[in-house]
Amino acid sequence: MKDLSLLNELELKIRELVSSVEREREKNATSEKAIQESRKLSHIEEKVRNLINLVDQLEQN
Repeated sequence: MKDLSLLNELELKIRELVSSVEREREKNATSEKAIQESRKLSHIEEKVRNLINLVDQLEQN
């Protein structure tokens, strides 16, 4: 009887650990997606700055 109780407790703890790992994976996936979006925005910002510089150069000529 005591073994069954210990097994149930172990199962509960394992389920909690699995849930915790799944939540962390979801958080990390969201983080990774945010990093990718930030990189894309930085790349676009750099291109816009280059275009502004080109327009400025054309206006000077």
